[in-house]
This record gives sequence, structure tokens and C-alpha cells, in this order.
Amino acid sequence: MGNSNKKRKGGRREGVKGRANGANGRRRANNTGTLEKRGDKWLARWYVYDAQGKRIRKSQVVDAGGIDEAREKLRELTEGNALITREKEIRRNLDALDGVAAERRNWENSQPALTVADAFDAYTKSGLRPDSGERTLADYEGYCRNLTEWLAKNRPDIRELREITQGDAEAYAADLRATRSAGTYNKRIVFFRCLWRTLADADAGKDSSARNPIDRPARLSCNPWQKIQKREATPHSRRELTVEELGRVVSGIEGETRLLFALGIYTGLRLGDCALLEWGAVDLLRGRITVVPHKTARHAHGKPVIIPIHAVLAAMLAETPADKRNGYVLPETADAYNREPSLVTNRIQKHFEDCGIRTKTEQGEGRKALTDVGFHSLRHTFVSLSANAGAPLALVQSIVGHSNPAMTRHYFHEQETALRATVAALPDITGGGTIDAEAATSPAGREDAAEGAAIPKNATDALRAFCAAFTALSPAERKAAAKWIQERTA
Repeated sequence: MGNSNKKRKGGRREGVKGRANGANGRRRANNTGTLEKRGDKWLARWYVYDAQGKRIRKSQVVDAGGIDEAREKLRELTEGNALITREKEIRRNLDALDGVAAERRNWENSQPALTVADAFDAYTKSGLRPDSGERTLADYEGYCRNLTEWLAKNRPDIRELREITQGDAEAYAADLRATRSAGTYNKRIVFFRCLWRTLADADAGKDSSARNPIDRPARLSCNPWQKIQKREATPHSRRELTVEELGRVVSGIEGETRLLFALGIYTGLRLGDCALLEWGAVDLLRGRITVVPHKTARHAHGKPVIIPIHAVLAAMLAETPADKRNGYVLPETADAYNREPSLVTNRIQKHFEDCGIRTKTEQGEGRKALTDVGFHSLRHTFVSLSANAGAPLALVQSIVGHSNPAMTRHYFHEQETALRATVAALPDITGGGTIDAEAATSPAGREDAAEGAAIPKNATDALRAFCAAFTALSPAERKAAAKWIQERTA
């Protein structure tokens, strides 16, 4: 131990074994390799790993005045290699993780997933779906039912939603294209895109072993509807009716249906708003109807429309005794509409056809006919007749609800007389001719209607009383009265 400079076999010098500051001549530099003093030089040794993960020893003699400088040079030699080594270690861990993840996915895919039959219930339960009204959700349910029926006929092997491929979606879309209008086709494709997207987003946190089937994950790996293009739709609107057609329509109806048509003609409201109109929205004293259309009622920006009551409509409404003006204006119609809107729609379409008015245009074999005339035609007719009477467009918009709330309030409060004149200028389609604007705006007349009794005090009140009496006649009596008036005013 006295001599620190011993010779190795073969004449090579051994490393310096002397201690410096309590350390050996061989020194580890931050666990990245070792340094060994060789005279006035340092021998650096470190390990690397090849592509197969095999450990290989490296060494190099470096010139350095002291241990700190030697460590710095060793760091330069090993730094890049250390990063490579670390990367390889991480990759090995990632490969192991990917393997475990693949096993987990395989296990999950072997578990039950959401079925086609339960898809709509799962969609409605999801808090991630867009907000939709009851009528719209009913339509969506019909779309899902139609898809389920198509799959049962064409792909009976499909049970779970995730089993539907893009090819299946394309085949279903092709059948839709051949049998449905562009508008119907587009609505269904857009909905199914939304359904798949919503259920895919809702999968997080769902339990595969959930007892309730609609709580199971859908496990959708792709959206088969995403690449299906929408069709270019050609808008097809209901046409307005002529005054002569309106006369035919109202001349043959009684009871609630008569008042339902009058509401459509003289207010421009949609079918749902007329069928579900409540007495609380009707102010006979002030001569106005104030209602928030159902189409916008569920939105935060839903705005009320204020509609002056035409004299003919006021007389019809006044036929209901004051003590019975509560709840729905048309209780039987409202009950049918709430149960199934088509019950009311079909009745309306049948009446149009009974009056000799063609309601549909055929599109060819296998394609749904286009509707030309329906209750919505009365809305178009209201706008058209108002325009023909010279009413400013802004006034008509404020009545039918196409303007913003501030505009509606502005036009009603600032131009109430003009609004009333706009509605009053509409012809009396029951056969009594055009009603004078003064009859619709007379406070005395509105008070009479509100009380349910019209006492003639002047010519205006007499005219209103005549209109009320005329509209109360039977269809045959109205025709006879109209003929009598024409003969004496010709």
C-alpha cells in the first residue's frame, strides 16, 4: 500500500488509487458514468443501450485540469446519450401501457353496449344533447323508430348501435332519398349525426355493468353519418287562399272548427297557437290578443305578439258567455291537439278537400306528396290580404311575430290605430263584406263584446250587431242572407 503507482499486467498503468478530499481516484459523476485519474488525464467510462436494449460500455480519455472540468466533459459525452436512454425507457413503458390499454379495450368491447332500441331514451336522458321542444323530440323519436324498422328489415343481425357502419348509413340514406323530400332527408341525417355525437360524448364515466340498459356506454368508434352529404332543398311553402276559397271554407263548418278557422284567418297565428289559445290571452275589452307563439316560447328570446281582434272574430268570441271564458278557447280542439296534433291536422285537411280545394301535389311513385294547402295557408293569407289592403310591412310583421320584442311594443303603442285598421281592413269572409276600421276600433263596441251583448246605439254598433247575428246563422242561412244583400246592393 506504500506505492500508489503500480504497473498493470502487460505494462499498462493501473488507475490512481490515492484519495483526494476523502474520495478515491475513481469518481462517479452524478450517476452518469465514472472518472478515473490516469496521470494528468482522466479516463471516462459510461454505459449506453442499443436499439435492442443491450447495455454497452463506452470509455474515453479526456484532458482536464481537475475533477470539475473532468465532470463537465463527461457530462458533454453522456448528456445526449442519457436523453436517448431515458427516451427508450419511456418508450418501453409506453409500449407496456399500450398493451394494457389494448387488453382493456378488448375487454370493454366484449361487454354489452347500448342497443339500437334504447338509443333514443339514452339520447333524451343525456344532459349533452341540444335543447328541443316536445314536438321536436316526438319527431326525433319517429326518426329513430323508422331507422329501427329499416334495420330489422335490411340488417336484422344488428342489435347494438355501434354495429351500424357507414355502409349501413349510406344504404339507409339512399332509401330516404328515394322516398322522402330533401327537407325530410336533411332533417334525419342531421339528427342522426347529432345522436351519435351526443352519445359518444356521454360515454365518459358510464358503467358497462349498469343494470339499466340505457346507462350502458354506446362505445361508438366513429360517426357513420358524418360524411353523408345533405341534399339541396327546394323550399315548398303553403300557398295563400283567395277570398272566394276562404268563403267556401268557412261556409260549411260549425262549432269549434269554425272559430279555429276564424282565428287562423284573422290573427295569422300558427295551428298550435290557435288550437291551444287560452282565454287569458284574449282581451275583448281592449280588443287584442297577446300570446307568445309556441315556436319561440321555450327560448329565452321568446317574444309576445299583440294582435288586434277583427270585428268578425270579436263577434265569434263574444258568443261564449262571459262566465265560461276560462281555460282553452277551443277546449275540444285543444284536447285533441295535446293528445295527437295529427287528429286536428287531418280534420282540417279533410275539410279543405271537402270544399273542393286541392291540398297536395303528387311527387311520383314512392315519394311523399307535397302539401300545398293547409292551416298554415291561413297565415300566408293573412299576410297577403293585409298587404293587399295597403298595410305597411312593418305593421304586418309586428302582428305575425316576425319583429323583435321592442319593435312589437313600439308599433302597437305608437301606431295602435294603424294596427287595428290593418286587421279591420281584412274582408269578412263569412259573406258580410269588408268591415269598417271604425267598427274594430270603437271603445264602445269592444265594451259590448266584452260583456257578451251588443246594443245598437249608432250606425257603427248596428253594423257590429248585424255581423254578430250574421255569423251566428247556419251555413244555409248565411248563404241566403248574403244573396239577399247582393241583390239589394248591386
